[in-house]
Amino acid sequence: MSEALKKYKKLIVWLSIIAGLIILTYIAVSFYFMNRFLPNTWIYGVYATGRSADAVAAEANANIRYPDIKIVWADGSESVIDPAAVDLNVDLSKGVYNIKARENAFLWPRAFFGSVRTGDEMVISYNSDKLRSEFEKLDLVVKERNDIPVYKIVFDKETGYTVSDNHAGRVNLDKVLAVLNQKLSEGTTLLVLDDSFYLDEPYTNQEKALQAEWDELSAFLTTDLVYDMGAEKIEFDPSVMSFLIVSSGGMPVKDDNGDYIIDDEAVEKWIDDLCEAYDTYGLDREFKASNGKTVTIPAFYSTYGTELDHDAELRYLREMLHSDALRDGEADVHIPKYTHEATFRGLNDIGDTYVEVDLSDQYMYYYKDGVLILETDIVSGDIPKGWTTPRGVFAISGKYTDTYLYGKDYIDFVSYWMPYFRGYGLHDSDWRDEWGGDIYTYDGSHGCINMCKDAARTVFENIEIGTPVVVYDY
Repeated sequence: MSEALKKYKKLIVWLSIIAGLIILTYIAVSFYFMNRFLPNTWIYGVYATGRSADAVAAEANANIRYPDIKIVWADGSESVIDPAAVDLNVDLSKGVYNIKARENAFLWPRAFFGSVRTGDEMVISYNSDKLRSEFEKLDLVVKERNDIPVYKIVFDKETGYTVSDNHAGRVNLDKVLAVLNQKLSEGTTLLVLDDSFYLDEPYTNQEKALQAEWDELSAFLTTDLVYDMGAEKIEFDPSVMSFLIVSSGGMPVKDDNGDYIIDDEAVEKWIDDLCEAYDTYGLDREFKASNGKTVTIPAFYSTYGTELDHDAELRYLREMLHSDALRDGEADVHIPKYTHEATFRGLNDIGDTYVEVDLSDQYMYYYKDGVLILETDIVSGDIPKGWTTPRGVFAISGKYTDTYLYGKDYIDFVSYWMPYFRGYGLHDSDWRDEWGGDIYTYDGSHGCINMCKDAARTVFENIEIGTPVVVYDY
């Protein structure tokens, strides 16, 4: 046998041995993976390569973290149920075993080229009876169960007659629970409610009768009358009219003809309250001074203020409330009658244009439309000589230039004279070199408010007759 033939046979032998070893290794590895997962395998986040299905299933199940069962209601509020309270359990074993069953151990070499697997099956279980029990304990569910649908006419001491109706937007709790069961069965622990979970409860025949009653009542309580009080407008809507009809037991009373009854005593009380709110004439009043203090303005000398004609207003309102014009669709704007009418009408009849004289600080402010036009030092009446400046609320009664002011023992020429009460007024005082401080205690005026010419000119050029003048001390 030639040397070359010997080498060839030897090569064949070695190749056979190597092939046999490869085949034996392949078979051995294949048998190894018969009960173990192939290389490069992850299941439910668990590295499964070379591990048994039981071991992988046990670890996967141990890694499960159960989130709270959460319901998000339409208003954004949330209710939470503890998963342990309903025996919620997720078993991933079936998914693990199914993956293993689909594996071909003899194809293990191919697994090195991307054979990554993931779980796709799970077994979910929970106690539906416990879920119902926990669901019924939720605050929002308890509230909804206890909030029985009711339609009723109610009387509120602040707003009058109104309707209490909770039929709309009711939660369909049975549907919520059914869908929650479905979600849990699918492995979802979050349920967000949309409009489909809400419904409007039907009305009973008795409630339908009350609806008709309310339609009639609300039409009666809605009128065209508006009291024009200047800065405020008082509409005679249900918030006012509710208190002007006869009621009994929280419900309006009708006469034999089926008409609602106007309560004359209530009407008179309404006028009484109106006068109490708006009348300032002849009464002490509180005033918020520019220095931040609240001072009391005495009524003794005051000539400015508001006084409604009580009797005239009572007659008008009683007549109007029984008139067909009250609901004819045309606005009835009523400006009340006054026995004493201020320049500015409203709860604050001083308004935002006025002169403010602070006798304590010997200082004066002039506001126009809420804007401070002028502030200046002044000199008021000489107290030691008995020429006290009267405190009170007054109004500018005239405007004069280049005039003489006469008194028992004096005659003074002034360029700007603005009287507001008897012989008292605002004016310049060229005979003085300084104002403010304590000058009024030894060289005060005869009771008028003295100021420099520039200040008097500014006031004169801007002020109108009727402007309130507030004089106070503290």
